[in-house]
Amino acid sequence: MVTAWNQHYEELYESESDGTVLLEDALSRTLNSFQTSNQTLMQIRYVWMALTLAVVVEPTIKYYQPDHPIPEETINKLTNWLLKTIAGLFYPQENFNREFDNVLNDTSVENNHIFPNKKISSFQVLSEALDVYISAINALEPSHSLQALLDILDDCLEGYAIFPGSYGRRELFNWWLLDIVPSCWYLLPPTSVYSLNELANDDSHQTLSQLEETSSLMWSLIEAAIHNQNSREEYWLSSRNNTFKEKIDSQFEHNQFTLSNI
Repeated sequence: MVTAWNQHYEELYESESDGTVLLEDALSRTLNSFQTSNQTLMQIRYVWMALTLAVVVEPTIKYYQPDHPIPEETINKLTNWLLKTIAGLFYPQENFNREFDNVLNDTSVENNHIFPNKKISSFQVLSEALDVYISAINALEPSHSLQALLDILDDCLEGYAIFPGSYGRRELFNWWLLDIVPSCWYLLPPTSVYSLNELANDDSHQTLSQLEETSSLMWSLIEAAIHNQNSREEYWLSSRNNTFKEKIDSQFEHNQFTLSNI
């Protein structure tokens, strides 16, 4: 992250750039830092980043086509996938907590159902915003997650999915690097939403609230699993200690009886 922060990128319209450093290389290195021996956890973090950026891009779609179903349907599918996958890590299928039943349904992914075949618009802003949702769905496939995130970042950082024009590109990158990346590592929402006044400033609070709710649900599942694990360990230790104590008491009583009869 330090290296990415210190470098300058022609793609972000920085005058300090000498053209020798590619933005995509910096993005790839940063995303590869999520690599871990636990592939499922890495996948969850990637999908959480895809969801975060999909929610951030939503005001762009709503600005041009307020009734378009793609944002809501895609966000719901990514949210459901995250909750189902996290729950599956800790709970057998038959033991899912019933309070999560309503959010663990309909986790299938069908691009053709969400994205109509006909081209909705050739307008660059809307087109690149819609591309974010296509890539977000692709992020659900483990072998495509990294490339899907790179495609999303291309539409957001270089493209017009979040806002048009060249102004503010470096600041947008800094926001992703210093806020989105650490937040996604811990499955938390970002602390802020970066945008320009033309589109989404009024929606920042709603965007954060939506991500906070999903993050809270994810951590509720994780914390419940940790609590259950701790309870089982405490029960096991207690049972073991009680058994050991009963054994000692039994031996003591037996010895007393034996001694009294000598």
